[in-house]
Amino acid sequence: MDAIELLKTRRSCRSYQEKQISDEELQTILDCGLNAPSANNRQDSKIVVVQDAKLIAKLSALNAAVMNKDLDPFYGAPTVCLILVPQESNNGDKDGALVIGAMQDAAYALNIGSCWINRCKEMLELEEGKAYLQAWHLEGYVGVGCCILGYPKNTLPEKEIKKGRVIKVSC
Repeated sequence: MDAIELLKTRRSCRSYQEKQISDEELQTILDCGLNAPSANNRQDSKIVVVQDAKLIAKLSALNAAVMNKDLDPFYGAPTVCLILVPQESNNGDKDGALVIGAMQDAAYALNIGSCWINRCKEMLELEEGKAYLQAWHLEGYVGVGCCILGYPKNTLPEKEIKKGRVIKVSC
């Protein structure tokens, strides 16, 4: 699949097989995320990779608690990546967003499903979340988003692009 086709057809996945992605596939996805552009080429984002089902369940519960809901915001994905940036970074949210986007595109190119999950910042601001940051030696970092990864359980649907989103001006 060429790059243009990938960018035009990539879809988010919210239903995963239980089978874990391979280490090689994960490394390729991470390499693509780490190669995303960053302001002044700072490259100061961090990717925390979680593949332990028990820890994923705890992080899922934290994310759900932010919403005050009892559900799995990670949709059963076997791999959860938390993208973090320094608290004091002027462009951290933008840099982190580019990392997640690059990871999602790479995953799709490898026939791996992905989805951006919000509330990473908020879940890491909870006491239990702060404890994780401390355990991971990432105090001073904030969450931008989570990128969940796994083999899709179903074929991803085609998406209709809404009209009227491009406004071409001449002055």
